[in-house]
Amino acid sequence: MSSVQIKLQFRRIAESLAAQAIVAAGTGHASTTGRIREILVKQFLEPHLPRTFSVRSGVIVDSEELSSKQQDCVIIDNRLPLVDIGSDDEAVLISESVVATIEVKSHLGTTELQETLDAIAITKQLCRKGEQIYRKGPVEIRIPKPHPILAYIFAYDGLSINAIAEHIAEFAHKHKDGAIVPEGVCILKEGVVLRTQLMPVVKGSKVTLPPLKESKLTTQILKKDALLAFYRRLVDDVIPLRMVNIDIDGYYNASDLE
Repeated sequence: MSSVQIKLQFRRIAESLAAQAIVAAGTGHASTTGRIREILVKQFLEPHLPRTFSVRSGVIVDSEELSSKQQDCVIIDNRLPLVDIGSDDEAVLISESVVATIEVKSHLGTTELQETLDAIAITKQLCRKGEQIYRKGPVEIRIPKPHPILAYIFAYDGLSINAIAEHIAEFAHKHKDGAIVPEGVCILKEGVVLRTQLMPVVKGSKVTLPPLKESKLTTQILKKDALLAFYRRLVDDVIPLRMVNIDIDGYYNASDLE
């Protein structure tokens, strides 16, 4: 399939998502409509990700007894553990097993964006014990302290792309931490906001990843190709990163057993 065919196919998928989102509004119940729209995004993601990943919903927990808010779509590494609750979609998700989260919004207004950024900041502060490997082409970097969980926002409509970027920049400035902002935001049929991508930096014989706190935001107005740009960034981010040698002893305390 050529790049032109791929672009056209993603445009068809975007049109289908938008149309199905409108149909979902027929429930007349905001929570039900929102859940259906989350499922639509999940149905788009799963066949477009490598089989080593799957998409779940649920709460993410860490070994320090901290937890995230309820997550709409969570990309997990299928090689690593989770806690089953008898559902194909929901689970209690161990932070080491989580690759990325995607918050899905019907409308991303100012209030929704603020609430989502607050939730993302909590998720990015979760403890992850183990080692992380970044592998892209011939480059392999071992990261002794794993990076925070990647986070994204997908919305069917909402604020302008520039307004979203300004709000995110203000949020990072307020918290004095560029590492807590999302990797990407997609407003379907409007465009994307993307933070600086994790790409290797070569200094002499040393290869490192750029500091997360120095991240910058870029915007792209894309009426037809926002979904493709968002997907491209998502896979570029999640595929190179892998957790290895994870330490899950913190989830098991023999002294508490009865």
